[in-house]
Amino acid sequence: MKKRGIALLLSLMMTASTVAGCGSSSSSDKASASSSEAPAVDASAELTLPLTDEKETITVWMANDSTAMAKNGGDYNNNPYFKELEERTNVHVDWQVPAAQTESEQFNLLFTSGELPDVMYYYPGQNISYKDGLDAAVDDGYFLDLTDLLPKYAPHYLEALKKSSENVQKAAVTDEGRYVQIYSILQTSQPSFYGYVVRQDWLDELGLDTPETYEDWENMLTQFKEKYNASAPLSPFPAWLWNLGIGMGVYSPLDFYQEDGKVKQAIVDEPEKVREFLALMNKWYTEGLIDPDFASETNPWGNSVLMSNDSTGVTCTMYTIPSALFLPSMSDDNASFSALKYPVQNKGDELKSGYVVPDTNASWVISADCKNPELVLKWIDYMYTDEGALFGNYGKEGETFTKGDDGKPVFTDVISNNSDGLSYDEAMRIYTYEPSWPGIYYDWERELQFVSEDDFKMCDTWNDFDHEATYYPAYATMNLEETAEYSDIFSDLSTYMEENLLSFVTGSKSLSEYDEFVDTVKSMNMERVIELKQAALDRFNK
Repeated sequence: MKKRGIALLLSLMMTASTVAGCGSSSSSDKASASSSEAPAVDASAELTLPLTDEKETITVWMANDSTAMAKNGGDYNNNPYFKELEERTNVHVDWQVPAAQTESEQFNLLFTSGELPDVMYYYPGQNISYKDGLDAAVDDGYFLDLTDLLPKYAPHYLEALKKSSENVQKAAVTDEGRYVQIYSILQTSQPSFYGYVVRQDWLDELGLDTPETYEDWENMLTQFKEKYNASAPLSPFPAWLWNLGIGMGVYSPLDFYQEDGKVKQAIVDEPEKVREFLALMNKWYTEGLIDPDFASETNPWGNSVLMSNDSTGVTCTMYTIPSALFLPSMSDDNASFSALKYPVQNKGDELKSGYVVPDTNASWVISADCKNPELVLKWIDYMYTDEGALFGNYGKEGETFTKGDDGKPVFTDVISNNSDGLSYDEAMRIYTYEPSWPGIYYDWERELQFVSEDDFKMCDTWNDFDHEATYYPAYATMNLEETAEYSDIFSDLSTYMEENLLSFVTGSKSLSEYDEFVDTVKSMNMERVIELKQAALDRFNK
């Protein structure tokens, strides 16, 4: 019997810090194809199209992509891509899509509805998850254990999994040794694609070198304010303000890090370094060097309004944004951008943390109510075949892409210069498999067709840090009891830390109260939270 009354469905509180990213991606993580972690593939398993002689319908609960929904009349089946996918597989999808920004709430309500859809989007990073963990979801009768089904009905997924990073292979297995999720998997590792950018034209006009130290940054921001009348010389997304402490040895003050396998928390383990960093940020904020409204900023890609009216000179964004969004809106034709590394205390200091690109994010889970899991798995597995991955990443050959002289796919004007006025991002969401969705062997390099070489070089700057020194793998998951205890403690604790850290920066709370703040954090059972994170990391490392 399903324990619907026992298993409360609340998503884990996710902290605002993104210093460590939410996955693992470094060349040293790559495992050999001979990994024994995944179950053996059934050599007799074959995938032929169509997947079924008679058209079958499956129900899929999926998050709301507001961009795509606005362009397809509110139905993913209106996308040319999904029309073609149905034609190839003979599988019709009945999409269940909640209103944007209600996904977490609506996901929770699924479990009281009496019947679950066949397939569900699952992503703890967006608070779309089962509070008690995947093993509990299986034990409670909600999710299907796929361990015995994958070798026969999703062998191409297993083959891709064997070629993926060691972290993904570990993450694919629950603490009880089950395969419950089906991840998207990157075909190749991706360098860090998010960080700080600066108005390079302003640096050049002022005769300033690329800033390295905190002193360099302060001088740069001060001149931006004085010489260009910038009202927000530095415009950070709140979570990314904390990354500026990395050069001081302040790692993830709202989250956790590890050093030599030992889990640490900056406020508890390095309170004086955190105090020093907060004092500097408060100084910059008081002197008008930081956007006075940064705490309420909701756009992680950078405030394009501040950028377009020359109010800011430094912001955090991803490498595709400056040329695609910032520059077209700016009146200064000479404007240009370059990437910045996080500041350090002394020239030449090595950064020991940064944004680690996850090898995967979201996943599919199949409900225990699914009447034909074999067909669903085949439908998903198609996206890991050579044909299906090519189709998913680039669309239909001859329509959305052609093959270049080197044999690599090249997008046509349907994507790159759409006659209906769709941007390339919008066009890819309509004519190819949705970016960032689960269930595909993903070729992230496809986006390089729309990015200049100079913009892509930004990733080299952001990727220049020690990927292993302090990284706590998000795939290190807790068991049922640990998850429940962690959630009970850390929900209030993370809120308390975030609110107070921001208050220290803005000055609404004096740093004279900092010691009391640290004592309160400890008293809210932070030591136990660290123990829980340590237990998860120890299991992961084994």
